[in-house]
Amino acid sequence: MIKTARDMRNALRTGKFSGVILYEGPSLLDGRPIVVIANRITTASNNVKTGAMVQTFIVAADVDPITALKTGQDAAVCGDCIHRPANDGSCYVQVGRSVASVFGAFQRGRYARPGVDYDPKIIPDLFAGLTFRAGTYGDPTAAPFQIWRAATLKAAAVNGYSHQWKQARFAAFRLLCMASVDSEAEAEAARALGWRTFRVKTADAPKIRGEVTCPASKEAGQKTTCEDCRACGGHSAKARAPIVIDSHGPTAKRFVGA
Repeated sequence: MIKTARDMRNALRTGKFSGVILYEGPSLLDGRPIVVIANRITTASNNVKTGAMVQTFIVAADVDPITALKTGQDAAVCGDCIHRPANDGSCYVQVGRSVASVFGAFQRGRYARPGVDYDPKIIPDLFAGLTFRAGTYGDPTAAPFQIWRAATLKAAAVNGYSHQWKQARFAAFRLLCMASVDSEAEAEAARALGWRTFRVKTADAPKIRGEVTCPASKEAGQKTTCEDCRACGGHSAKARAPIVIDSHGPTAKRFVGA
């Protein structure tokens, strides 16, 4: 068993593992089995918008992500998000590519398992000084808050979003995540509950007073990356302003607001 962050990083660099499993157990959203996987720990992500952040994928453990989308079983990791394909939503994640690849590697045993391949106590040190994306795919609230807190305890910054902000049981996530909102009314409601907000809007809709356009977005001229911006980390971020972005990605035209 790997007992130091240094040894784990070496194992990742040499290809012994492709990443680490942070959690494997029941979804807090519907009780189905899920797994939380972190990768891009020692190799930079090729995502132009986010930059070189640690990426995390929350996926159903017992069904491939494409089937999960088609059958609605993605509720285990996405909850009642209006952007799910089951809701004819505008989710921009290309599940058939990155998410399916991660799930395939999980099935092949490419990710180190806590308590089996590595000591979970090394997690804070493993991500120390890195920028950490909570929920590259999936809603972070599907897994226990303590999992995310341990992973980000020594991280340089965290980036996270949740559509589950209406549920009081997930209030702890206000520290690390933005409330994903899809209308002015939702933004107002989320802020009243103590969340910072990240609002998606149509390109022709106005900003709400005080909102800042995502500086990594196309409409802002892609001035920076999420890695460098670090505004979308809930109350753990130095930024305090609510953030707004135009609907984007290949399904952007489906977005009409809540």
